[in-house]
Amino acid sequence: MDFNNDGLLDLIVGDRNGYVNYFRRLSNGTLTEEPDLIANGVTINVGLNSAPQIIDWNEDGLLDLIIGNDATSGERIRLYLNSGTPSQYLFTTYSELQYTNATYISFSRCNPHVTDLNNDGKKDLVIGEDYGHVYYLENVGTNAAPQFSEAVMLEANGSPISFPSGYTDLKVWVDDWNEDGTKDLIVGNYKDSVHLYIAYPIGVKEEEKSSIRDVVFRAVPNPASTGTVIHYQAVNSGAVNLSVYDIEGRLIKTIAAGYREPGVYQVFWNGMDESNNPVGNGVYLYRLSTEDGVYVNKLIVLR
Repeated sequence: MDFNNDGLLDLIVGDRNGYVNYFRRLSNGTLTEEPDLIANGVTINVGLNSAPQIIDWNEDGLLDLIIGNDATSGERIRLYLNSGTPSQYLFTTYSELQYTNATYISFSRCNPHVTDLNNDGKKDLVIGEDYGHVYYLENVGTNAAPQFSEAVMLEANGSPISFPSGYTDLKVWVDDWNEDGTKDLIVGNYKDSVHLYIAYPIGVKEEEKSSIRDVVFRAVPNPASTGTVIHYQAVNSGAVNLSVYDIEGRLIKTIAAGYREPGVYQVFWNGMDESNNPVGNGVYLYRLSTEDGVYVNKLIVLR
């Protein structure tokens, strides 16, 4: 992010004490620490655990500032609009983001991230928070004047993303991690681990759309610690292969293979690899190949 419009990438960072730190990039590639960001001549402080993002909120060509926080007065999201120039910011007063029903958007240890999650050309919000969930707030307004519908939990494998106690205080970022044209989700937590949720594009020829059907394919529990039961469906008779891979695509374990009649099946995976060694914590992919198609879902292992 080029905060001062000099063609070099700068760094804006929140901190434990509620300030917003600014590190300016020099021409030799190093970063130099500038004064913390100010508004109305006063250093911005949101209480605790500032979580800033720089974004052109109102599409006026100037970079604005939103900040999540852990303030004792209420964890609302502040918006500072920039009334300066592209090379010199000027923040004055702030507003607090609201839902369309005029109630304030508020989450414990709120970490907001602005992104167009549903690819409709408008800014949405994805929020990590202190209770181990990730929320999505759709922008039902315009790109230059966002308005947000009620928050819904983001899901993986048909279940809400949920981290257990001790793995909470989530920090989120949305980006196309593997450059396949779909937005993926990166989640950091209090235990200093980072989890990657890969979104898989689904392409269907126009003449095939009428034949698409829902297929049972899920793992319970997910996240898993000592093991998980994978439920899967064979729509047509034929060969089936169900295997677990790591995030790099390396085979971890084949847990079901052979001929299946049409029906719904389930198989237990004990969290071991082909050598009967326990796998480590992280994100894994379980892949089902049948006569009807290939399906991939994500599984989190947290021991």
